[in-house]
Amino acid sequence: MTGSEPLYVYRQSQQISQQTGFVGYLRGDYGESGKQFFTSWFGDREDWNTPDFKHDLQRAIDRLRYETGQLADRDQLSKLCLNDMSSAITQDQRWFGFRVDQGEHAFLLMCSPYKGDNNFYVYCYRKDWLDQHMAQAQQGIRFIDSGYNELFRIPDGGQIRITQPDGQRTERTCRFIDESHMEVMDGRDSVYHICQFAELMERSGNAVEPVGPTLGEQTAAPMTQKMDQTM
Repeated sequence: MTGSEPLYVYRQSQQISQQTGFVGYLRGDYGESGKQFFTSWFGDREDWNTPDFKHDLQRAIDRLRYETGQLADRDQLSKLCLNDMSSAITQDQRWFGFRVDQGEHAFLLMCSPYKGDNNFYVYCYRKDWLDQHMAQAQQGIRFIDSGYNELFRIPDGGQIRITQPDGQRTERTCRFIDESHMEVMDGRDSVYHICQFAELMERSGNAVEPVGPTLGEQTAAPMTQKMDQTM
């Protein structure tokens, strides 16, 4: 995987799922012996689970099992993952990410070669929709004041720190929806227009600042605005 693709090997919110053409995901493991092949399908949009999609998914899995052999069994998956640690997508280096394109669909694989884990997940997207969304998300998530003055931008999947007047701090991961909307993740789908978010924070009085790198040349100074205590 490259760029922001590892962000999409998890269940997405309804908004992102719709924009990326998320069809569903396949979960699989190799059983006790490491040589079996068990799978379960979890659909998201059955109207996108068309014969063409099923053909593309089956073709992608067959290629990986029978042609390249990379998903043939747990031993082969282990070679795929552990021979190139740059494919690790988690800090503990237990999960590895790969992308396979087939026909009109993109299949993002999150793999773990260890016994006792589900060995792979295949997240299935409409390729052109996913690529378009990721390209748009490269502009980052804008944080503004209520006068639409841009204060800073963070990359898709970046974090902000919210400091309440009493000093309590929370950190939230943010996801790009479009140039005017974002998710501030707190265990539920929390979608905000960027101006709505700024106004909420101004009324509440919280200071908001980026955690980690910002995008562009905007000053990344704390933003003294407010938001609801539920954040």
